[in-house]
Amino acid sequence: MKISIISASHRMNSQSKRISNFLKNDLLNLNPNIKIFPLDLAKLALPLWSPDKKKGEGIWGKTWNSISKNLDSSDGFIIVVPEYGGMATPAAKNIFLLCGNGEFAHKPGLIVSVSSGNGGAYPIAELRSSSYKNTHIMWIPENIIIRNAEEFNPGEHGSNIPKWIDSRIEYVLNLFLAYVSNMKPLRKIINRKDFGNGM
Repeated sequence: MKISIISASHRMNSQSKRISNFLKNDLLNLNPNIKIFPLDLAKLALPLWSPDKKKGEGIWGKTWNSISKNLDSSDGFIIVVPEYGGMATPAAKNIFLLCGNGEFAHKPGLIVSVSSGNGGAYPIAELRSSSYKNTHIMWIPENIIIRNAEEFNPGEHGSNIPKWIDSRIEYVLNLFLAYVSNMKPLRKIINRKDFGNGM
């Protein structure tokens, strides 16, 4: 089983990246045999999608092909997205535009939203409503919102982090892994040749 964890912040050494590392450790604690592909969109600074991507030149050559192959070989996705001005980040939206070859198709995804304050709900609504059409990612019904992210530190959370958050994360990750395992057979009947995009 291979899981991609995508940190969708534009900032280097962001809270999203830090929380992604915690989630990686949580997954490995649940199943040490899981392979993790970490994707830090701040570090990569991928350009916005344009028709030039089809030429396969520059970053769209070896670099993107490596990313695309790792995503394509993944069985599930966790996207850690901060809330910027009540929205999902441009990097979060862009990665779904870039993945036009079925990398996400019919695989479960988990949204983990990050807020420095008491927000965090809007990126979840935005990604659920607009990221799935052509990518065919299957967002699971559960999500995680980490508010007051600077105080998030499993085992030693700050006073603004609820005590139940670690149990909630463990529950959702276990559920996510169950979706990953049980959705694998579904992909045997997928016809992307004739029906590659949504209606």
